[in-house]
Amino acid sequence: MRFVMLACLVALATAPISAQTTSGPTPGEVPDTPGFWRQWEGEAKTAAAARAVNDRPVKLSTEQDLYDVHFYDLDLDLDHVNELITGTVTMRATVVGPLLRMVDLNMQSIALIVDAVRVAGQPAAYTHVANLLSVDLGSDHTMGQEIEVTVDYHGNPNGLGAFGWAWADTERLIWTLSEPFGARTWWPCKDLNHDKADSVDLHIAVDPNMIVASNGLLVGEEMVDGRRVFHWQERYPICTYLVSVAAYPYLVFTDTYTSESGATMPIVNYVVPSYEQEARDGYGVTAEMISAFADGFGEYPFIDEKYGHAAFTWGGGMEHQTCSSMIYWYFGEGLTAHELAHQWWGDMVTCKSFHHIWLNEGFATWSEAYWLEQSDGPQAYRDDLANNRYTGGGTIYVENPDNFGSIFDSNLSYNKASWVVHMLRGVVGDEDFFAGLALYRERFEYGAADTEDLQGAMEEVSGQDLGPFFQQWIYGEYYPRYRFAYLFVPDGENTTAHVRIDQIQTNTGLFTMPIPIRFITDQGDHWVTLENEREVQYYTLTVPGEGWAAQFDPDEWILRDAFAGTITDVPSTSSALSLTAYPNPFNPQTTLRMELGAAGPARLALHDAAGRLVRVLVDGDLPAGANEIAWNGRDGQGRTVAAGVYFAVAEAGGKRETARLALVK
Repeated sequence: MRFVMLACLVALATAPISAQTTSGPTPGEVPDTPGFWRQWEGEAKTAAAARAVNDRPVKLSTEQDLYDVHFYDLDLDLDHVNELITGTVTMRATVVGPLLRMVDLNMQSIALIVDAVRVAGQPAAYTHVANLLSVDLGSDHTMGQEIEVTVDYHGNPNGLGAFGWAWADTERLIWTLSEPFGARTWWPCKDLNHDKADSVDLHIAVDPNMIVASNGLLVGEEMVDGRRVFHWQERYPICTYLVSVAAYPYLVFTDTYTSESGATMPIVNYVVPSYEQEARDGYGVTAEMISAFADGFGEYPFIDEKYGHAAFTWGGGMEHQTCSSMIYWYFGEGLTAHELAHQWWGDMVTCKSFHHIWLNEGFATWSEAYWLEQSDGPQAYRDDLANNRYTGGGTIYVENPDNFGSIFDSNLSYNKASWVVHMLRGVVGDEDFFAGLALYRERFEYGAADTEDLQGAMEEVSGQDLGPFFQQWIYGEYYPRYRFAYLFVPDGENTTAHVRIDQIQTNTGLFTMPIPIRFITDQGDHWVTLENEREVQYYTLTVPGEGWAAQFDPDEWILRDAFAGTITDVPSTSSALSLTAYPNPFNPQTTLRMELGAAGPARLALHDAAGRLVRVLVDGDLPAGANEIAWNGRDGQGRTVAAGVYFAVAEAGGKRETARLALVK
């Protein structure tokens, strides 16, 4: 541990920075709005980002693309009396490009002063300009070679948004919150999400009355020259913005999570003593939450280490890996569930860039509702989502991450994004949704992913083409507004239901969505799903029994508005044609339901995704009404076709209808 306590250095480090004693709302400021803390959290992270970076380079430098980080060691003394960090950071990496001479690290250049740099233990030349520390390796390094760079530095990053000396009650509290670009303001690193270190060590020295909470496991504690030194080890891959330190005279209490396999893991809570009872009550449900999420998402990702909470002064929380930082006086279940869910979606699988932050925040916000579904039932799930409706403009995809407010927009990155997760679940169904999450985890566990990666996993499992879904909901704006009308016509023991759906939104294009419809009859409820993609679209269906009423998306699987309409222009029976398929996706067989308004010549053919003819199922006269034709997944020569997307094309009475089919294997 290095300690530099010279008065001149203290003055140099602290002079430009004003004191920051509080970072969030004060105790008692609890609005009635559900999920109010998400706005606090978004504002806190936005403020942190705005102050953290100034003239920083966000994108890769050429040199940063040429090495892969394996390990960081942070050896830091945190002197809250003089508000000074004195530190030594060592990075180990492997060259992954053809040739590397200079190593670039992100490092704030206003408040952090470099004292020395070493390469493999030997003094090295460097420049530190515009928040970039460029280190000369002394010779060319080729692909596969290992490098080690060590930086001695000091400074006061307080006021830059990602590190601070605050107060809680009457004691000093040291905190970090580095998302999105703040790690570089308090330690030199390659500050990019997609290059996770395989492991990190933290040696943190503080005053003797303080306790340090951090990532991973506490493997050592000792007194050195009157300072209390905590040694934490994170042995799972971690990106830089999730590396954290929180220090305070904490009260510490623990709980235990027991996995289905019988393995146990500690839950460690670091709280402000005056809020002990509130913390015990609020965090008491954490083990149960971990079990619920493990059932849905797979085992807790850091099962060999811990989970826990560390009190800090920011509004909301921050999902630091294995130890979420939480506002010290509020203990709501929604906030607890949100930060816990991030351990899967944000920490284990991290967005590759902040263009795709919805993969972190949308899933965590949706997980609040999912927890309520597991604990209180489906209605609690729907009620929670109803509180998160956002139907305004803006894309969930963050077009410009330099606009920090857009990264942490509580309406788009949190609320609307949670509806995207909910709608995706509705589109593919529960079985494929959770299987898709499992595949997504398998492919990107302890790594980074983007929207297309999630789409690919969900498409592979479900067999559906989800391109239109992600395009309209992630990269498009607004939402659909529907006008729904139906007309029942008795047909013997059944009812013919004529349905019309109009898309009446004017501020965006048409949406392609499957729409659940519930028909209420004297024989009970009859459910159908109507594929909808047009401005005006008609459907004719046979409903068993006497039809009493029809409900449009009654369980609200779609973020939409819906209005009642009337049918005044039912297509004539001589030209009406509809085509549906069930099951869809299917394996090994599906049934195509082709309904004709009048008897006559008809054709039903199957084509592959490239438009090539696969098989003709019908080419001749069909009677009026519903005709069911089975397809067993074979082509015209009787050969089994490959899994994938196919199109059934029905023609009759001068009309043409197409149904998308997905064969899964």
